[in-house]
Amino acid sequence: MSSDKINSLRSNISALEGEMRGLNDQLDLNPEDLLPNIDILDSIQDIQIFDYEKEIEMIKEDSVETLDCLSKLYLSADDIENKNLNNMIKNDANALSDFQFTISCTKRALISIMKSIDSGITDPELFKSLSMIQKELRDTIKGSYDLQKKMKSFYKEIRDELTELITISVQEIDEADVVEEVDDDNTLHIIDYNKLTEDLENYRNERKND
Repeated sequence: MSSDKINSLRSNISALEGEMRGLNDQLDLNPEDLLPNIDILDSIQDIQIFDYEKEIEMIKEDSVETLDCLSKLYLSADDIENKNLNNMIKNDANALSDFQFTISCTKRALISIMKSIDSGITDPELFKSLSMIQKELRDTIKGSYDLQKKMKSFYKEIRDELTELITISVQEIDEADVVEEVDDDNTLHIIDYNKLTEDLENYRNERKND
């Protein structure tokens, strides 16, 4: 074998030995080196799974309680038990709960963005989103406040209309509806509540047509 071939063979062997040592170094790993950084683990532990279903139920309960108190300010227990009015109160409670749930979600998004900014993230899109969410939160809170004002006015108007219809019904009641004579000037009458509800509906329709 010529000296050139021998030198070439030695060079190839040396190169192979170098590759083998490099491969051995790569295989000689500390298992702890494969674990994620402790900062990453801490951030993962901070992640909380939010219970949206529970949040929705709590908001619905609060909204029902709010409408219950609001309606009782102006309407009697008999009024509230009326099917039509009862459905209106339930629908109003649902509308209010939708507003409150939107406010809750918007607040959580706002907090999430603020935490990202506090951690040092300076992405311009993040600040743009912050501005948009702040505006959305203001608009939603205002919408919820306006809705409750309209609800208050609505139930007050119903109370006034019911009072007016009761007065009219008492004035126009037949003598056959008299139960007993209390004294010379006062008479106790039976008010047909179903008829009163029907009269209320007719009265409201007439006012719309005027």
